[in-house]
Amino acid sequence: MAPSPSFVRDFVKPLTFHPHTKFDPKHALARLQELRGNEEQSRAAGLARQTQDERHEEDELTRQILVSVYAQFLESTLSQALEAETEAEWWSDVERTRWRVFWYLIQTLPSRVSNLLQTTTKAAEKIKWSTPRPEVISTSFFPHLKQRRHLYRSEIFQELRLPGPSSNIRNDSVQSIRNFLQTIQKMLLVPLHYTLQEVSLKKHELLRIRDDRAKTIGSLVLLRPEVQKFLESKVSLPDSEPGQLTHLTRDLLLAVNPESVQDEHNVSDLTLFRLSTLANLSQRNSLQLHTLGLSRPSRLTRLWPRLVFGPPLLVYSAYYLYSSRGTLLNFVYDAKDVFNGFIVDWCVKPLAGVLDTVKTSKSDQAGWLVTKEGVQADYDSLERMARSLASDHLRYTPSQLDELSARIRLGDLTPVLKLYEEDIKSPFKSAVGGTLLRTVFIQVQKAKVDLDQALSGIDRLMKSQELTFAFVGLSPAMAIVYVVGGYLRRIIWPSDYDKGKYGGSKARERVFWAMRRVERLLVLDQSSSRDAVANKLNANGGSSTHPSALTTGLLILSLTQLRTYAERHLPSSSTPQDHGSSSTVAVASGSNTGSTAATTSSSNSFSFSATSLREAFLEDLSDLQDPELGVDQKRMVVERMWRCWGETVFGRAK
Repeated sequence: MAPSPSFVRDFVKPLTFHPHTKFDPKHALARLQELRGNEEQSRAAGLARQTQDERHEEDELTRQILVSVYAQFLESTLSQALEAETEAEWWSDVERTRWRVFWYLIQTLPSRVSNLLQTTTKAAEKIKWSTPRPEVISTSFFPHLKQRRHLYRSEIFQELRLPGPSSNIRNDSVQSIRNFLQTIQKMLLVPLHYTLQEVSLKKHELLRIRDDRAKTIGSLVLLRPEVQKFLESKVSLPDSEPGQLTHLTRDLLLAVNPESVQDEHNVSDLTLFRLSTLANLSQRNSLQLHTLGLSRPSRLTRLWPRLVFGPPLLVYSAYYLYSSRGTLLNFVYDAKDVFNGFIVDWCVKPLAGVLDTVKTSKSDQAGWLVTKEGVQADYDSLERMARSLASDHLRYTPSQLDELSARIRLGDLTPVLKLYEEDIKSPFKSAVGGTLLRTVFIQVQKAKVDLDQALSGIDRLMKSQELTFAFVGLSPAMAIVYVVGGYLRRIIWPSDYDKGKYGGSKARERVFWAMRRVERLLVLDQSSSRDAVANKLNANGGSSTHPSALTTGLLILSLTQLRTYAERHLPSSSTPQDHGSSSTVAVASGSNTGSTAATTSSSNSFSFSATSLREAFLEDLSDLQDPELGVDQKRMVVERMWRCWGETVFGRAK
């Protein structure tokens, strides 16, 4: 994993010169050696010392070489630490489940068999032995057992033995068979156990390399204030060489390669020797995890099981599908009928009913339960029956009949009910020669009219909600269409929104754990483990203790992950400034005939105002990576980040 280009660029920005020409460290070092050689020759010949221009050129070259190697070491060491951490995370994913460990064993099986064959061939050439020993087979399949003999479990092979003679043959035979099966089961799990050991050892070795590089990064980061102070000084190098520059180059060498300091005996020009050593080390500073056997297997190694077993499985699947083509065709026809029935009966027809309901006026719609004409006919029949009874037996005049009709429309049948009350006093006589039957039939007709009125009310209520009922019948089909259509659309035409807000849930979860590690590093850092550079910085007036070199390096690794996430996924409403396309070394080592740029660190600059989420988030990261801030101040920055970005960026509040 390559570091974020903006981290090194922003971190060395306070140390940079304004570039006018492309800077070449090798050419500058050769020119500096030439100037020092001329000075030594002039002193030996008793001539005049260097001119003002030559001294100024020597000062500029020394500062440029110093900044250049500082930036190169910072960038290369950060790349190595990130690479080691990325590989360690891959091995950690493999170690997480037994299935992944077994799959890794299958992927690397050809190389293990090849190693076994080579070992067997070499051993056969030296000594003659007929049966391979178990430890030879184990160490050939699992090379990590050669250096770690204590991990070899020879007792598993010793348990595999035949049962001896005994008096109770039956019980001993059953127990022996049971022990034999258990031993076979253990032996089958031995390769998985050794593979898990191998994965775990590689992961821990990568974490050790990561911590070693992180400590170097921390030492370099904590040296930035001292480098910046030296670059901003106006004293010429011959006057300041016995002190500041000598200690600075020594601290850089101790940070990147402590062994190189031991080779400084009998060196006349100590500063030039250290600068040359730093330049040579920066060119050779590399980490080859593949040669160490710690990197993940190659892509071909990881894909060969699929490439080998995939085509036969595809051929067999194609043959099986072809032999079952009749059943599959019937299934397709049934699926077609189901699909057509769903579309027509559950989508098209209900939708057409909704449109008809919207298009048709309520007054034009027929009733669902009763019709208007039927209700009116029942009213008219009741009115005629009541008028006929009143005319025949009550002798009503036309005006009284009209009044009775009006009362019937209001539901009042008092004259009929009075006549019914008189008839039931002598029911048999009234039933035979009276009006009892006619009054009963009139009341039956009245009940029918009341029922029609109730049904009319229900009908009007249903008509008022007819559109609602139509949508209720259509909504299940529309919900199914919406879910299936959205799923297919996300598969065929994925959009940025489908990937998730701010990179999606997985990316936000990764930055959450990175942010948690940042806080954990600051909480668990011990002030007693400060290195020499941190003690110097603290003695210069720092009000808060500074984190150790290892803590600072691990902190920079986590901040680099957070910075990479912010630059990729967080929105920005303004164009970032000072983010050119030039390389880090070129920016860090450009020339400026005059003086160095006196630029303060990002945490001390109060003129910058963030105008977007990305810029504000990067501001907080710049505060955390500032070596001039102490542990307590960085903890306050972490609290601010949890408070401001807990729900927005990290997806959860602290």
